[in-house]
Amino acid sequence: MKRVIAQSVNCVKGWFLTNPILFFKKDAAYPDNPEDIVYRLNQLMVQNEYFKDPNLTIEKLCRATNTNRSYVSRAIHRMYGTHFCEWVNLYRIEAAKKFIKECMENRLDLEDLAMACGFNSARSFSRVFKAKEFCTPRQYFHKIQEHKDYTKYL
Repeated sequence: MKRVIAQSVNCVKGWFLTNPILFFKKDAAYPDNPEDIVYRLNQLMVQNEYFKDPNLTIEKLCRATNTNRSYVSRAIHRMYGTHFCEWVNLYRIEAAKKFIKECMENRLDLEDLAMACGFNSARSFSRVFKAKEFCTPRQYFHKIQEHKDYTKYL
């Protein structure tokens, strides 16, 4: 009997030494607000240009933000209505459009552009670009060039 009481006392002493906040149940479905999670992710994507990494995974962003994978996935889905890969591709397409606009040459190497924006191949880059912009990267390039030529005379 004394041994059981001694074990109970040691257990209670250990419980008092721990942080009682750890035992509180959170009411929210997320540990953080989904807007806060997405804000931190957007900062990482813009400042550190994580999207340019062709091997970027949701786990890498989770480690960078100290957030759970499911929280990141749900926050992106809740804020943007899309999944992680499509969300990253939005950044990649915007970077490609920026690069195309800055390109003053008449020649555009699709493979180099795809690699610079974080895609693994020119084929996947073209497919994603066309799905987002409703034209191929070359058509977008020629459209921008025509617009530059037109505004030059105004």
